Amino acid sequence: MAKERNAEESRNRIITAAEEIFADKGLDGARVDEIAAAAQINKRMIYHYFGGKEELYIEVMRNNYNKILETLHRANIRGNALNKVTQFIKNYFYFLAENEKFVRLIHWEALHGGRYSRQILTDISKAIMPELMQLLEEGVQEGSIRENLDIRHLIISINAINMMYFSRQDVFDFMWEQEQDVTAPKALEERLQHILDFTFNGILNHKAMEG
Repeated sequence: MAKERNAEESRNRIITAAEEIFADKGLDGARVDEIAAAAQINKRMIYHYFGGKEELYIEVMRNNYNKILETLHRANIRGNALNKVTQFIKNYFYFLAENEKFVRLIHWEALHGGRYSRQILTDISKAIMPELMQLLEEGVQEGSIRENLDIRHLIISINAINMMYFSRQDVFDFMWEQEQDVTAPKALEERLQHILDFTFNGILNHKAMEG
């Protein structure tokens, strides 16, 4: 048992160190020696646990995507479909707010054509899609969500308006002209409310709700 705990601790230290370095330098710029030094571990253990740098990078990405999956599961709360959609978006938004390294990792992935994320997201999609489809269907049955929404475009749109705020905040913060830090709690809540308003304006069954 002690040996297993030590192995798990070592793996976690490697993943934590690797996440930081991959986020800063990308896969190509990161070195195994550097990761080993940051994790305070012999670099041979990286090859022992993960096989190599690319495999370790994929594990770092998988670890982050699994955390996002957990946000969906935590959003599966009691209540109507709109409450669940609200909670899911809120959980995802604050996951990004609290995980700057993941935002930077996605930036590196985009620069490299998403070739590694694609290996992971097929399984992630299979795990999450039925739950999202069921959630939309609940909303349709309740009369709160309009019919014939394309789940693929909805996922892309929700991801885009959340991710862009964090991945391009240095570009767009001039719009506030030092009025406030765009990552301050007040600014985050304002942005979240805009995202919710924007999303619901697109998915709500306005006619049924007005009736």
